Amino acid sequence: MLDDVIARYIQSYNARDIDGMLDCVTDDVVFENISNAGGSMRLDGKDMMRQVAELSGNAFTYRRQRLINVVSGAGKAAAEIEFEGKAAVDLPNGVKAGETVKVRGASFFEFRGNLLCRIADYS
Repeated sequence: MLDDVIARYIQSYNARDIDGMLDCVTDDVVFENISNAGGSMRLDGKDMMRQVAELSGNAFTYRRQRLINVVSGAGKAAAEIEFEGKAAVDLPNGVKAGETVKVRGASFFEFRGNLLCRIADYS
């Protein structure tokens, strides 16, 4: 069941279906993105997550996450994820518009009931 929620969240992300993504999370969801390049971001709540999802979705002409492996149990899950996207604009990390980005990382999920209450992406 937990793996299904994660898969639905990733499918919605890939389809740029923000409402679908938000259907998978609690109202007080915590979303964190931590990058080896030094940047990090923390969002609290569905409204903040929606705002950033709308902005970041426009930063790529194409983007896709692929689940490599998922391990879950006791209300938590860890997933190895591969991201690929083509930048639509120059990004703050130095990637130029038109360049392809490929990153492999890990995401950690925590659940409350059948919804994600915390998502932490590391790349």
